[in-house]
Amino acid sequence: MRYRIDQDQLWEFLARQARLVERLPIEAAEAAADGYRDGLDDAEREAVWLAAGIATFIGQAIADEPERFIVAAGDRVAA
Repeated sequence: MRYRIDQDQLWEFLARQARLVERLPIEAAEAAADGYRDGLDDAEREAVWLAAGIATFIGQAIADEPERFIVAAGDRVAA
């Protein structure tokens, strides 16, 4: 059997998670203010923070429910 990525489901999930990450109350700047030093300026730190947040959600979802994003090739029309 062949499988493929359900792109519609993946993009919908990414959009929801991106909105969630952007609303998180803890910001990377607070970590820097608390003494965490990473060598990044404020803009770079924010970009890394957002990317790490979304990557964490994606990895967890794929580990927990791979069938949510991987389907039999004939089940859904490719986007």
